[in-house]
Order: sequence, then structure tokens, then C-alpha cells
Amino acid sequence: MDLVDFILRDKRDKQQEYTIHLFEFCNLSCPFCWQDHDNIVGIDTVLDKLESIEKFFQKEMRKHVVLNIMGGEIFADEIFDEKLKNDYISLAQGITDLGKKYKFESIGINWVTNLVISKRDYVRDLLKACRDMGCKSKLVTSYDPRGRFNKPNLEIFKENVYDFWDDLEGIGVLLTKSNIKYWLSDPKDFMHELYHKGVKVYADYYMPDCQAERSMPTDKEHYDIFTHFIDKYPKIEPIRSWIENERNVVSCRSSKLVLEDGTMCLCGNLVQEPRDKAMYKTDIQKANNKPIEKAFLEKYNCSTCEYFHRCTLGCFMAHDYKYAEEVFDECVYKMTHRYIENKGLR
Repeated sequence: MDLVDFILRDKRDKQQEYTIHLFEFCNLSCPFCWQDHDNIVGIDTVLDKLESIEKFFQKEMRKHVVLNIMGGEIFADEIFDEKLKNDYISLAQGITDLGKKYKFESIGINWVTNLVISKRDYVRDLLKACRDMGCKSKLVTSYDPRGRFNKPNLEIFKENVYDFWDDLEGIGVLLTKSNIKYWLSDPKDFMHELYHKGVKVYADYYMPDCQAERSMPTDKEHYDIFTHFIDKYPKIEPIRSWIENERNVVSCRSSKLVLEDGTMCLCGNLVQEPRDKAMYKTDIQKANNKPIEKAFLEKYNCSTCEYFHRCTLGCFMAHDYKYAEEVFDECVYKMTHRYIENKGLR
């Protein structure tokens, strides 16, 4: 066991996450997204992804797995027809069969969507088919008030959130610079409404890409939004876990990816172009997170931190970004945990 595995041995999630990118085509053009949303590669080869998924499963050591199936936008009106719906159902059946073949104790499928869609009956057909085959199946979406929706699309999104209320696994909020600035103004917006109606809301870290100069928050901005959520929305993840749990797993789930062309990798593969790799301090690997994990643990001296067991450590790639502005001379997570203690929440 190497040093990184030794330090993180009790902080790895017992459930292995997979992210299956079926294609990149999308009906939105979010400025913080790295995908080519006009790219139609993969739309007609959905079932081909089963070959790569099985190669991953053959070596999977964990007995609990969840797959996030996404595009682009998998339910985009322009492409979501009866054939594609049936391909999704066949994909889910293939994944379920593989789960039985490799004796997983649990397997779940989340369908990741922006919910700016109109073919609701097809989505219901898909969810029912998945559940009928014994597979836990939910929808996952994201609410980003800056950069995702125009006004008509936001109204469609809101309507669909309520229409699929019982099918939602949760709603993510992406911590970009512009989103953080918006939330710090304390608007009583749709996230506020959803939070107080009991929806699971979780904060996602922004992984730097070519838009990072405009979208990457500073450590102070991270601290400001963390403390704002602690004060106003303490049930947002990972805030809730920081407050309530004595021990937490790391935020980075080392998700195993299958890309639209069948490529098998980790998230580091998404930044392998020379221009992208130049944005990072560490040599980002296609299928090995150890270098960036090691760099993070050493930089913040995590193994000796009094909050280590409670901390989720954040996104390793975000903290390896060469141009991330760091105002503080101390780890932002340590400062946040101290804030929680000083508030008397621990």
C-alpha cells in the first residue's frame, strides 16, 4: 500500500461511481462546460458503451456501484425519440445484467439531465422500465442561476422539477465564481424554495477548463460561500456532513469514465490537451489520480490536521489548478471547520 492509499484508506467511498458520457450533443451552451455541444458522435452507438462498462466491471473490487448516465443532454427534444428511449432501456438492462454477472450487491442508475425538455412521457417510460428490471433509477439535475438558463428555459426547468419531484435524486449547484457571487447576495431564489421544501441540494466543485480564468473561485470565495451556506442553508451537502458527521469520505469519488467514443479513463483524461495540461501544477494522468491526491495531501498537510476525519478534502483537480488565486495562508477547509466549531455547531 502506497502512502496516499494509506492516508485515505478509511476515506474512500464504499460505493464506486461511474460516469457514462453517451455523447456531447446538448440543447444548452453553458459557458462553464467543456463539451462540444454540436457534436453528435455517440448518439447512434449508445449500446456500444456496454463493452467498456464490462471491462471496468471485470476489475471492480467494490460491491456497490452507481452509474451516472449523461450527455450532453440525453433527453434533448432534438434527438430523444422512441428509438433512443429504447436504446436507453436496453443499456439499463445490459448494465443490470452485468451487475448480476459480477455479483454486485447493489447497482443504481442516475440519468443526468438539465430538465429543459418536453418529452416527459418518454422519461417516465424509461424510469419505469429500469425499476421493473430491479434497478434503482433516479434523475439528477443542476440549478445554476448564472450561465445555464435563459428566462424561458428556466421556467421549463422549474416546471419539470415539480413534475419529476419524486424521481429526483438531488439537485446540484456548481460553485463557479459567478454563481457564488449571486448566492452571496442572498436571493430568495429557486434554490431557496427547493431547499426549504426538503430537496437534497449538494454543492459541486468546479473543475477548471479553458474557461477557468472567468469561472474559478478563489479560496476566499469558497470560504465565503461555505460560511454563507453554514449560516443560511446548513443542510446543503457537504455542509451537512461537515456539521453532523464525525467521519466523512472524500468528495472526490474517483469516478470511472466512459466517453462517447468508448474511451475508459478518470476525469484527468478530460484535460490532456497541451493547453489544458499547462493549467495544472501536477502532471495530470489519464487513469491515475494518485499524483494530484498526493500533491493535495502534502500541500495542506492533511494527515496531521485535527479535522482530517471530518473533512471531505474538496476537488483535487481544482486545487491543482495553476492559476487558482489563494488569498489565505491556511487551508480553506480547515478554516471552515473551525468556523463550524466557533458557531457551536459541533
